[in-house]
Amino acid sequence: MNLKVALPSGRTRTYSAKWEKEDSPLGWRVLVPSPGGGTTGIVVGVGGENPKGHVISFPDDAPLIGFHTLRVVEDISSDYLLPRGTLLFKLLPSAFLWKEEELIKPAVSKPTGLDPKSLSLIEYVKKRRGVKPENLKKRFGSEIVNLLLKKGFLKVVKEWRSPSVEEKFFKLKVPLKEALGRVRSEEKRRILVFLSGKSCVSEEELSRWNFSKKHLRDLIKADLVEETSCEEEGTPKTYRRQTPLVELGADREVLWGSFEKALERTLKECEANLKSKRSTLILFADREEMLEALYTLREHFGGSLREIHSGVSPKRIYRSWFEAQKEPSVVVGTYIASLCPAYDLGTVILFDESSPGVKLRRVGNLDLRRVSLLLAKHSSSRLVFTTPAPSLPTFYLHLRGKFSLKKELPEPSLFLVKRNPAEVVTSELVKLLEENSFGSVLFLVPKQGYSYAYCPRCEALSECPECGTFLTYSRIKEKLYCTNCGYVREELTCPECEGSLEETGFGIEKAVEVVENTFGIKEGFSFSTYPSWERDFDAVVVLSADNLLSVPSYRSREEMFLYLLRSFVSAKKALLVQTMFPEELEFLKEGRFEEFYKRELEEREREMLPPFWRLALVRTRKRDIEGYVRKLVSPFVRVSVNLRDNTYDLLVRFKERGTLLKLRHLRERFGKDIIEVRVDPF
Repeated sequence: MNLKVALPSGRTRTYSAKWEKEDSPLGWRVLVPSPGGGTTGIVVGVGGENPKGHVISFPDDAPLIGFHTLRVVEDISSDYLLPRGTLLFKLLPSAFLWKEEELIKPAVSKPTGLDPKSLSLIEYVKKRRGVKPENLKKRFGSEIVNLLLKKGFLKVVKEWRSPSVEEKFFKLKVPLKEALGRVRSEEKRRILVFLSGKSCVSEEELSRWNFSKKHLRDLIKADLVEETSCEEEGTPKTYRRQTPLVELGADREVLWGSFEKALERTLKECEANLKSKRSTLILFADREEMLEALYTLREHFGGSLREIHSGVSPKRIYRSWFEAQKEPSVVVGTYIASLCPAYDLGTVILFDESSPGVKLRRVGNLDLRRVSLLLAKHSSSRLVFTTPAPSLPTFYLHLRGKFSLKKELPEPSLFLVKRNPAEVVTSELVKLLEENSFGSVLFLVPKQGYSYAYCPRCEALSECPECGTFLTYSRIKEKLYCTNCGYVREELTCPECEGSLEETGFGIEKAVEVVENTFGIKEGFSFSTYPSWERDFDAVVVLSADNLLSVPSYRSREEMFLYLLRSFVSAKKALLVQTMFPEELEFLKEGRFEEFYKRELEEREREMLPPFWRLALVRTRKRDIEGYVRKLVSPFVRVSVNLRDNTYDLLVRFKERGTLLKLRHLRERFGKDIIEVRVDPF
């Protein structure tokens, strides 16, 4: 039998295979030969001619993905112009991407008669259960590696391996007060304060906050911080229902309210499905929210819970994936759980649909809301979005009758505080915080780093030479960097003229510095660049709401509104907002939230913007392709020139789904001149 196999490279190739099962081979994982030794593929069709080789094996006892999941992948592939194989292996857990690798391993169990360097090399290989030849030679030198191979102490083997998906997590080992008393360094004290009140924090999150790995290692050596496993951490939190559980609603529903209400509804949905022998798929756009919810979900569903996310081992992901096919389950995970073929799926729940995490940047900006919609559609399942602040597209679907909306919002006091451009903390804000004894306070600044960098010679903010975004200055790391594309400039000079720079505006680093200088380091104070939904605070303080409007995007007003609304939902007693234009935010005091959505939708419709129109970005080296785009794809095209790399960006507006096929043909026809085509690029 010939099988069409989708490969991680994006190509679909035909391989011959001996298939003896009665079921269809569609959706099964296969190991196939490749120039590098071997790789993994997914069977997406039967037939075809001129096979490229024979399938090495079918490594699983069941199909990896189901028929309805394959249909979801087909739809997404068409929607985003992404190759089917690339899409599959970007959405699947990396535990399933096996590759045949050449490795060096110890050839004898107890080597004798060797010098200390040779023994340390063999011990290094033994601990890692095999090392790639090029990596080992780079570390120890080719001469000693080749000698040990020749003498028979090492051997070269070929082995199928899967990438690791485990992350490192850390937590405080002693109470915060004791830890602060044993540390003098301000940078280390900030790490301790950041870790306080959290069950665990990932290495990735610490890196995002620019905390030094060296300082973290020092704190671990001092027995103040320890590495932990979030998946096995502590005893599950006791969840007590404050009110009777809500009744199940329509087939498509948006639950707008607190994290507690969203979790309450999720429990109800899972209980109802398990009772009727059906499964529930819960997708989290934010990993921290997932970890918080898992305490309760583990307590309630125990053996029926299947976790698929980067916090669990590849072995456990593999086991959970196939167990979910056999019996009704509660499948919980990040986007890598979305293709799990759960047994008789009853409900798809997307937690926090307005989180920035719903846009999967590493998967071509694929929208997790779109994935959830298609999963529910093709599996005939109910669909529930939970959110502290509905996104504009979701609210638009509600207005069109596609979603029912259930709103249960808290009612904290709201204070709008006028600030001057140079102020970080106003005297009025200090007075409000001192007059009210708030136990826990979250300070928010929607900007990373210490500040922007202003060049007096250019009379402008310094821009990224790669993408044009304003550069951010980090005082902790003493460098300039771009929050958009990752560009880093070690020299603290203007990229354009090499002139000296001045600080302007403020980011989270400066906010922490000013707040701590004003109030001192307090255990109840937390800092973030984004409102957390999973934790609530007595008071939430937005130090500069206006920063969000400085981003040159058609979504900036929506982003500011969602930011403030999320802050509102996280505040138990009070939301304090510093702004240069308090009169513009008066509608928040009166709770006229839906008025904003309707006004913004009217503006979007006039400007031919999403959700009424779709956008595609065509990046090309030739300006004259614009004419072909206007004629063959859509007449609604806006052109911008990138002088840095001499390219042209064509922003195409379209409504008809058939335009996607035209974009595909355009890319095929002008493949040499078109750098990329991205659908829904923003």
